[in-house]
Amino acid sequence: MFQRRILPEEEELEGVFMLLSFAAVWYASLLRTWLNGTINGANGAIFLLGGALPLYAAYIKGRTALACRKKRREAIAKGRCCLGIIRHIESEKVPFRGRHGHVHYRKRYYLVIEKIEEGFTSGTEIKSDAYRVPVHLYLKSPEVKLYSGSSGWNWYVEGLQCGMFRQNPKVFQTDQADGDAYVGDALFRILSVAILLFMLLQVIL
Repeated sequence: MFQRRILPEEEELEGVFMLLSFAAVWYASLLRTWLNGTINGANGAIFLLGGALPLYAAYIKGRTALACRKKRREAIAKGRCCLGIIRHIESEKVPFRGRHGHVHYRKRYYLVIEKIEEGFTSGTEIKSDAYRVPVHLYLKSPEVKLYSGSSGWNWYVEGLQCGMFRQNPKVFQTDQADGDAYVGDALFRILSVAILLFMLLQVIL
């Protein structure tokens, strides 16, 4: 059976691909108008710089995500490993500002995991990094593996047993365990990528 790999938000690269897709459409359109002679050098330079903004944002986001993934790999290779049991899920609404300065909220999810270490009758609990995906809707088992970083303070969650589709939501719940906002966000992202790819094909062909 196929399993879905879910990573913390800071390690995701999905936003990078969105930005790169937008930049590809932007520069393809710019090149076409340049070749058709419908844009002069001064305006072309402005549009050229405008397209560099999403590329720079993709570079920063991608570098950060890859650096976090590198730390995870190092912890798995050299760090201390122990068994973990997911005890419950916490959700939090994080504010952010939209294009027009309006404050919006997006939900993030945290795994509260008990470390099961040899020689201890009861383990201590740790809180994972934030997940954009409502993990509790896909989990099939509470058992995970935990790897500590070089400092011993940072713990990385591995071995999340997640199905490709939603599981029984009663197995793991949060205080607001709906995940509907994530579904809408995921559909919007898929639709955005499809539109960008269609526009790119229209420009190329």
